[in-house]
Amino acid sequence: MTKLYDLFIIGGGINGAGIARDASGRGFSVYLADKGKVGSATSSWSSKLIHGGLRYLENYEFKLVRQSLKEREVITKIAPNITKPLPFVIPHSKQSRSKLLIKLGLFLYDNIGGKTNIPKSSKIDLKKNYINILKPQFSFGFKYYDVQVDDKKLVEMNIENAKNLGAVIAENKKVINAKIDNDSWKILFEDKETVRAKILINASGPWINETINNVINISINKSIRLVRGSHIIVKKLYDEEVAFTLQNYDNRIVFVIPHKKDYTLIGTTEVDVDNPENPTISDSEKKYLINSVNNHFIKNITNEDIVKTYSGIRPLIEDFKEASKVTRDYIFDLNLQNKQAPLLNIYGGKLTTYRKLSEKVIEQLEPFLPIKNTRNWTHLKKL
Repeated sequence: MTKLYDLFIIGGGINGAGIARDASGRGFSVYLADKGKVGSATSSWSSKLIHGGLRYLENYEFKLVRQSLKEREVITKIAPNITKPLPFVIPHSKQSRSKLLIKLGLFLYDNIGGKTNIPKSSKIDLKKNYINILKPQFSFGFKYYDVQVDDKKLVEMNIENAKNLGAVIAENKKVINAKIDNDSWKILFEDKETVRAKILINASGPWINETINNVINISINKSIRLVRGSHIIVKKLYDEEVAFTLQNYDNRIVFVIPHKKDYTLIGTTEVDVDNPENPTISDSEKKYLINSVNNHFIKNITNEDIVKTYSGIRPLIEDFKEASKVTRDYIFDLNLQNKQAPLLNIYGGKLTTYRKLSEKVIEQLEPFLPIKNTRNWTHLKKL
């Protein structure tokens, strides 16, 4: 007789991995499938940061920033081997946001997340600190802290933990059809194998609508926006273990971050695209990032200095604003066409809040799960 799983998850990015870990640890049977390698797409194309999202305060996303800062604290405790606090310097000039606005933003950033072991922000004299890095017009700035992370490793550690707790993890296993059959989901793979599950979770990230339309074959009108974020990597621009948050002429932010001892990571851009497949950086994005660095740093760079590039697609919830102002929060769409076989589609989300998202998934699905009133646990157990 074919096993009936409690949960089937499409997508092995950070959200799928987190849900698999959380659910398995509560005693649910879980099957996760990814068409490629886990953590090999959007979840490994980030800026490698666990952060509150300082710039989200400008969009009045206080709830998201508060939750993100709380999660920053949790993730540093459960994944200490792949995270580390990193100072960020915001150089200030007359063209930047006002000093008062930055001070207010940093005060909120320091405090709305509650108790933290991360150092507080401060004003900094750039003529005495981090000298010979920035151009002379940047005489002072502000310093705050966020956390650097190995994003791909974070996915892999969640997956490994889920496996140890009994989850089935299938890589290079493409789902081509999912349909309700006798009050459960019948999932068909490209290799003709089938799996059955009580609940289907669509955590396919940028491919969410493609999965809904072509795999699950139902009509849902929620609209997402695909935004490409690109990064360039160059040989290290300076020796100090500090990152810079650059404010551009268009009010967008570019991070300049130490990367793997000998390199500097620069990103990210935000460009609307139509397709999530094979994202690559454009010449205009390279120019944008290079100009951002050259407008701030003494040491200038050119195309020839680029050692590597990578681009990722972020699925953002469409609200018809500029890409930089679209929310990074997540929403769930619980589809109950058949109450015995729920479908949960996950829209949006970000690396920092994956663990909280996973808890919320279990909370949302509890009425349909065989074990009730399970306790949250992932904030207590190290990966």
